[in-house]
Amino acid sequence: MTARGRDAMLAPLQDALRDAKGDEAELWVHRRRSAITRYAKNEIHQNAVADETHAQARVIVGKAMGIASGNSLDPAELRRLVGDAAAAARESAPNAEWPGLSEPGPASEPRSYDADTARADAADQADAIKRITAAAKARGFRAAGTHQIELTEDSLANTNGVGRYAPSTMAYLRALVTSDTGTGWAEDLGWSTRSLDADGVAARAIEKAALNRDRTQLPPGDYEAVFEELAVAEVLRFMSLTGLTGLTLKDGRSFMKDRFGEQVTGQRFSLWDDGLDDRTLAIPFDVEGTPRQRVALVETGVAKGVVHDRQSAKWFNTRSTGHAADPRRYGVGGHAGNLTMAGGDAKREQLIRAVKRGVLITRFHYTNTPDPKRATMTGTTRDGTFLIEDGRITRALANVRYTMSALDLFAGIDLLGPQRLARDWWSSNGMGSIVCLCPPMKVSRATITGSSPI
Repeated sequence: MTARGRDAMLAPLQDALRDAKGDEAELWVHRRRSAITRYAKNEIHQNAVADETHAQARVIVGKAMGIASGNSLDPAELRRLVGDAAAAARESAPNAEWPGLSEPGPASEPRSYDADTARADAADQADAIKRITAAAKARGFRAAGTHQIELTEDSLANTNGVGRYAPSTMAYLRALVTSDTGTGWAEDLGWSTRSLDADGVAARAIEKAALNRDRTQLPPGDYEAVFEELAVAEVLRFMSLTGLTGLTLKDGRSFMKDRFGEQVTGQRFSLWDDGLDDRTLAIPFDVEGTPRQRVALVETGVAKGVVHDRQSAKWFNTRSTGHAADPRRYGVGGHAGNLTMAGGDAKREQLIRAVKRGVLITRFHYTNTPDPKRATMTGTTRDGTFLIEDGRITRALANVRYTMSALDLFAGIDLLGPQRLARDWWSSNGMGSIVCLCPPMKVSRATITGSSPI
């Protein structure tokens, strides 16, 4: 893959805005080139490449906004978009709380881009998959999954003089290993292919698949538990969507409402959003062109803050933290999409040894929230749920249903492991965009409300 570069991505926007009609105008372009290789039954069956460009114009006339979108970087097409957005603005109702477009200012350099990863080709992807399928075959198992490499380029310009550009890369490798009796799952994620350990992914998925046999049902109740990183990321997703944005605070849906400075969960839990962390996937500005900031959300269990885009900053008479979301996926009001949870140094074996009788949850499959105000998540486990007795895994469990407030769950943290980059089920399947640097953890209480049939 080849990055088009700053001039090719930004100059057409600035050219198209020269004759813009209206009080303010903005153009944002997002290019995404994605190469994905899929495999099943130990064989590659699909290799696909998509190269998509999304262009969006926003024009403001008397505090009324018009929006138009297209899929071309051609200056004439961009000028047409600006004209369409201006026409829409003239027909729209004004927003008395319009905050104005972003102003020029310094932004950090892109940190989540690797030229070697952008250049990786289908042969590189096939080589990684081959290592996984060879390991699965050696055990008589079957492996399936995906290897995905993305190159994205974002550029934004507005009539206030803002001009920004940033490339980024993403590499992702997953394996679902199936034995005659059960399944096991593992994955790696990073902004470089150097983050992907095919042998490690294979080993983790094979270990779970081999253990996942002779399953028994776990009665409903409260148990000690170990959550692996993917399971933790799932819980953090609901905290983000239900409580960590200016919009949820304004609507009174956030668990932060009227609680800043109060203890809302346990002292071992700290959470912040930081798109500038070298380990995460992000660009240094949001889709409004505002530089990203690190935002403390919860510190040692105390509620500290939420993220803002320009509109929610206006509502609360503060400044945007650089957290405007892609409008194709999330609404106005801020989006906490680069969460980092404080970790520790406990190894996986130590987390398990600390459990007298409990459950090991490796990941969730399908989740939802029955009580957003409490950041409550319900979901079923999948591809490896295990009973822990006297500090060791003793047998596999049928999938269980977990239902619990994230605040109550994190109030019971006993031990934390090192952080790893992970995504929730929705985000890893293209239905969200939340990335978490999060640790595995051992908790004193997780509420299990049901069990699948054996």
